[in-house]
Amino acid sequence: MLSRAEQLAEPAFFSECRRYQDWVFALLPVSVDVTHGLLFDQTTQQAYCSCPFQPKPCVHALAFQQLIRQQPPTLFSVAEQIPDWVVELQKGGKPTPLITGTAPSREAQQQKRYLERLDRAEHGFQDLELWLLDTLHRGLATAVSEAPDFYKNIASRLADASMRGLSRNFRLLETIPPDHPDWAGQTLAVLADAALALQAFRVRDQLPEALISDLESVIGIALKKETVLAEGERITDRWAVTGAREEQVEAQLRMRRTWLLGAKSNRFALHLEYVHGAGAAFLPGFEPGVILEGALAFYPSAWPQRALVPGSLAVLPGRIKKMPGFDLLEEMTLAYAATLGKQPWLTQFPVVLNDVLVYLENNQFRLCDQADKSIPLSTSEAAGWALTALGGGQPLTVFGEWTGEALLVMSAVAEGRFVRF
Repeated sequence: MLSRAEQLAEPAFFSECRRYQDWVFALLPVSVDVTHGLLFDQTTQQAYCSCPFQPKPCVHALAFQQLIRQQPPTLFSVAEQIPDWVVELQKGGKPTPLITGTAPSREAQQQKRYLERLDRAEHGFQDLELWLLDTLHRGLATAVSEAPDFYKNIASRLADASMRGLSRNFRLLETIPPDHPDWAGQTLAVLADAALALQAFRVRDQLPEALISDLESVIGIALKKETVLAEGERITDRWAVTGAREEQVEAQLRMRRTWLLGAKSNRFALHLEYVHGAGAAFLPGFEPGVILEGALAFYPSAWPQRALVPGSLAVLPGRIKKMPGFDLLEEMTLAYAATLGKQPWLTQFPVVLNDVLVYLENNQFRLCDQADKSIPLSTSEAAGWALTALGGGQPLTVFGEWTGEALLVMSAVAEGRFVRF
């Protein structure tokens, strides 16, 4: 996959391409109101860009350097004099925004919209940093006594900056009761993820392409489905539907996440669906326990899991009778830690645990492996007793989402019998 600089190094994205002695300069319009100025000094091999992004050289400057290397010199017409904005840029100033009358191509328009979102995100992160510093300076506990719209203010500013992913995380903090036993932990986790996104955004030009995709997803810059279907990694396999969970995202919006496990690839795939309205129904064909066959297209990620169905999946006869997975909890936690090292904003880690026992201890259902190590389960009392009864005192196989603190059980297999939860 091409890097951001390689994608941007196209003449269609630049205007006013000029040359004056050893200086080559151009404009990069990113919106109706914002234009970045680019300058490259061929004597010192130094590149300059007027954008506020750090560190330098930014992706715009790298793209401009690549454009100069790739394109013939005739692309840059000779200028009789150096514009004032070029001189100011070389001194560290910023150019005056200019608007050209040339109609950009569709690809250039898409790139401009993308760069415009990055510009808005830059301002949003500036607001976020000030808010985080102020909140932590006063102390996390003071958030309990703040006005009801304490989180709403920063959430609104992030939404205005087109950072809907982070905005939603802060809005969800309003739903955590102050007397919740893990209020501080859940609140601090959201703030930590936001701070990590802030730091990653500042050094995004140094990040791998896959991790940049994860960062943009956290921010709320969604990749179009058409792009995923055209360019995403495709895997054809037999897919076991190991579990599904429905959630009420907003008043009129519901989400269903379905997990599929490939027989040959041993890869998990996450299929997300959204429906609006109380009477709307999800698409049929993803019933937990069934086995499907076909291709999936994965979203780019440092740890790819979300996928789309390019065509159709054939339903194979039979149901799930066994699921490959971890035999020990230590193996699972080590794999989880390694995955977080690749994708630090991971929210769900799908796992299959074999030969485990379920039991109740201090009003908390727990799961124990063959090495007598245990973890808590996140499940209702009814589901916990049903899971215990399914095992009947014997080891069973369990599938669920590990959060780092508890396992949300979604299905289990006992003596070849698959049961969803």
